[in-house]
Amino acid sequence: MHSIDFYGFTIIITQIETPNQYYSAMKRFLKLTFFLLLFTITLSTAQTSNSSSIIIDVIEASNNNTDTIPDYSIKSKPFLISGIVYLKDGVTPAKDYVLTINQADEDGNFVVEKINGQKKVKHSATIKTNADGKYSFYTFVPGGDRLYNQLQEIHMKIKVPDGKEYALPTLFFDEDPMLSKRCRKKMAKRGETDRILKLQKVDGNLVTVTSRDIIVSENLKRIN
Repeated sequence: MHSIDFYGFTIIITQIETPNQYYSAMKRFLKLTFFLLLFTITLSTAQTSNSSSIIIDVIEASNNNTDTIPDYSIKSKPFLISGIVYLKDGVTPAKDYVLTINQADEDGNFVVEKINGQKKVKHSATIKTNADGKYSFYTFVPGGDRLYNQLQEIHMKIKVPDGKEYALPTLFFDEDPMLSKRCRKKMAKRGETDRILKLQKVDGNLVTVTSRDIIVSENLKRIN
């Protein structure tokens, strides 16, 4: 199995051995191609026109370091993810950095809606870090898709004060049955086990994630 990162989106490639696996792989490929094409067109359009009607994320100026994903309160597996964003030294808090998350709904579908004439992923949220670099998102566990081998994922990107945007590593879930032992071992070898979120219940209902810090390193992939 191999993985490819495309603007922060991780594509898992498995070995095809049977006709059924080939059929499933082709369907998954077509689905991912459509979504990535839409995402790529959006990035290109957003760079060349301020009046674009196709925008994946609408990042609003805000001093709030906490945001909530739409429909959070009615989802079956809500949780809180929080942490601190650091500069590349891993010590200095990153102030006024804009952090955005995007994810599928509980069925594994990326829902696109139109707001003020602009299209964006419905289940997204954006915050701006404070002086301590802290951030918090109230969200829910997204769905996967067994047919297309789609994992439960949260996609993240960060915008630095000078306007540049970078893709952050995709987050996965420890409880996801599609996250194979082989994938886990590969992430462990790369020292990326912190990308696998482990949920813990608080007060019997709210599910929370242990603080996950982010370091804005020099090897992040720029997307604008």
